[in-house]
Amino acid sequence: MSARAEGKTRWDIVTLAVLAGVVSALQVGKVPPALPELRADLGLSLVGGGWLASLLHVFAAILAIGMSMATDRLGPARLLVWAMLIMAAGSALGVVSGSASLLFAGRALESLGFLATSIAAPTLIVAAARPRDRSLALGCWSAYFPVGAAIAMVAAPAFLGAWGWRGLWFADTVICIAMALFLWIMVRPGRWSGVPQPHRGRGLRDVLQTLRLPAPYLFALAFFFYACAVFALMTWMPTFLIERLGYSLERAALLGALVVLVNVVGNLGAAWLMHRGLPRWVIIAISFLGAIATAWFVFAGSAPDILRVPAAVAMSCICGVLPAACLAGAPAHARNATEVATCSGVVVHGSNLGNLLAAPIFATVVTYFGGWSNGHLPMIGVGLLGLLVAAAVRSVDRVR
Repeated sequence: MSARAEGKTRWDIVTLAVLAGVVSALQVGKVPPALPELRADLGLSLVGGGWLASLLHVFAAILAIGMSMATDRLGPARLLVWAMLIMAAGSALGVVSGSASLLFAGRALESLGFLATSIAAPTLIVAAARPRDRSLALGCWSAYFPVGAAIAMVAAPAFLGAWGWRGLWFADTVICIAMALFLWIMVRPGRWSGVPQPHRGRGLRDVLQTLRLPAPYLFALAFFFYACAVFALMTWMPTFLIERLGYSLERAALLGALVVLVNVVGNLGAAWLMHRGLPRWVIIAISFLGAIATAWFVFAGSAPDILRVPAAVAMSCICGVLPAACLAGAPAHARNATEVATCSGVVVHGSNLGNLLAAPIFATVVTYFGGWSNGHLPMIGVGLLGLLVAAAVRSVDRVR
């Protein structure tokens, strides 16, 4: 039975799906604190380090729609188990890598598992939540990224100090395998009668029909611009604090984790606001206004150093309202339950394309202009573009 038929939201299933997302986000958070050591060990340039951080999103940027079809055919619960195992394999490949190319190959596998999680988990959540609770449940889901990334960034210095970056990658491998076993045991028909079954009859023609819906593309575009700003901030904050302000690795990692973690406040705040009926386009606009208002204080060469970290915290917190609005908005436009994975896949495509390009583009801009002091310019640019998208969302969105 579905959540609608059971008459209640299965918050235990929602929580389990969010935990799977948190594990997938560890793949994101483990890289920024390790970048200085990785660059020294493997001879990576600043731009090369940016690509290493962003490579996690390469499959997610180009295969999101295909993965939504895989979700339909395998079922989201089974796909989540496979996602954890694939990420474990990618992290294990990193442990034994002796060159940058092999490490990049491992990141590509992690990317595939991350993509599968980002589509299968919200599909599972939609099935577990009553319609009136879905915005709240999906808003909670949106917190998976900053929570997982922050946990990895806080824990990373201890592993880096004791066992180096390979020890960090090994610990991640073990966690992914453990989560796969937990999912395999907990999410099965014997424990939850409403577990979504595969839709093997849904083919390419059905997917193309869903892809004609306009609203998911607007949410994807909003998420793209958000990711271009916020993921660049999260990725490069530890390196910025070390190179620009002379912080130690431990202090830079902790402050970088704080910048990531406060994003959760925005995620959960947006979930509450949507549950109270605030239009999604307003929430999206608030996010981009936050980026515009704080970017100069974080990166501009003439900004006071004492305000840089507080401004970065404010940017992450305010901008953090956007993911919940976009992740809840796209499934709301699905005409039936079988379209949820495809609508979510469109948004995942936009967000991960932004994540893929954010760090290397930001690093390229910083390198081209001779330092960190012009890092605020791309942030403000994507903020202005995002406001235009928010206005477009207003014209097509509907609250369900």
